[in-house]
Amino acid sequence: MKARNRPFLIVIEARTTVEDSYGGEQETWAEFGQEYAAVYYGTGSEQREAAQQGGSQVASFEVLSNGKTRAISVINHRIAFDGGIWNITAKQDLGLNEGVRLTAIRAAT
Repeated sequence: MKARNRPFLIVIEARTTVEDSYGGEQETWAEFGQEYAAVYYGTGSEQREAAQQGGSQVASFEVLSNGKTRAISVINHRIAFDGGIWNITAKQDLGLNEGVRLTAIRAAT
């Protein structure tokens, strides 16, 4: 996947914990990295299904395959893009020279 095919800059965030003022741990998100991505919004049927489940939106983000993007996990990472937070629901390695596809869902706000 060539750079010109990935026009959108996305921020990948990682789940982390910090110590709160009481000495306990609190879950938060920190920037894991930024990547340029091709963004493909869900098909009509996916959009209708998401609307029935509470007004969410589905998209796939295709990024360059590198050490960071191959380390992304569904549980510990999410995407910040287009003014929203996208929870990663699936990850597919497309091949070392092809990229990584992240399928994510954004809840309606």
